[in-house]
Amino acid sequence: MRTRTLLLAAFAALLGACTQIDTGNVGVESSLGQVKEQTLPPGMYGTVFKTVTEVCAKELPLSISDLRPQTSDKITLSDLDIDVYVQIDAAKAAVIATKWAGDRTDVAEGGCVALGMNYVTRQAREAVYDVASKFGSATIHTERTKIAADTVKALQASLDNEAGKGMFFVRSANIRNLVTDPALEKNIKDAANAQFQLQAERNQLEVTKVTAERQRVAAQGEADAIRIKAEAVSKNGGAEYVQLKWIEKWNGQQPTTQLGAGATPMVHVGK
Repeated sequence: MRTRTLLLAAFAALLGACTQIDTGNVGVESSLGQVKEQTLPPGMYGTVFKTVTEVCAKELPLSISDLRPQTSDKITLSDLDIDVYVQIDAAKAAVIATKWAGDRTDVAEGGCVALGMNYVTRQAREAVYDVASKFGSATIHTERTKIAADTVKALQASLDNEAGKGMFFVRSANIRNLVTDPALEKNIKDAANAQFQLQAERNQLEVTKVTAERQRVAAQGEADAIRIKAEAVSKNGGAEYVQLKWIEKWNGQQPTTQLGAGATPMVHVGK
């Protein structure tokens, strides 16, 4: 009975001395402090005589907050927060674990260990400061997408140069918050309001010009009409003008006079 109990206890201990590597992650094996270069694929591994660390091989977000970089005109931002998404080369997990031996962070959601992310975070901070210094304070708040894209490029180049090409991959970045200097924020708003007011005044001026032009054309038309009438009246004593007016008013019937019993035409039409 005692033997059976010991066997069951030993079996339970063996089951407990196992590490499971989930899909999407890899394992890094070490024994007596020595890390093996070959990474382990997903599966179950006994850890009685060795240690197997489950390493996050998926894309991980690095949230970097409270940055205060300077712009190209030496204005310090009040706050800049950015999320950078980074992934390691799974095949080089053992190399990364050796090169940054103390740089391990537990990832609660994945149940795995992130390697070298503190190092990447430091590099990312430097990249953000470098990128921000290329933008002017008056427009930097409108350049979030460009700053994020440039940060990805700058960080990738820095990691390739210092950590070694292909160790880390910077997938994307997103600016969560960007606040310029409070005094500068006010100046930007004041400038925007002034520009809006100026444009409104320009629009009103254009309306006034168009209205004035219409009135001028109408007045010119009336003046021309008066001049033409005056010329017509003065020509040949006004006979032609009177005849024109008579024709304009004519209803198609001959004017007549009432003399005697019948109507007599005022104008005789005939051969």
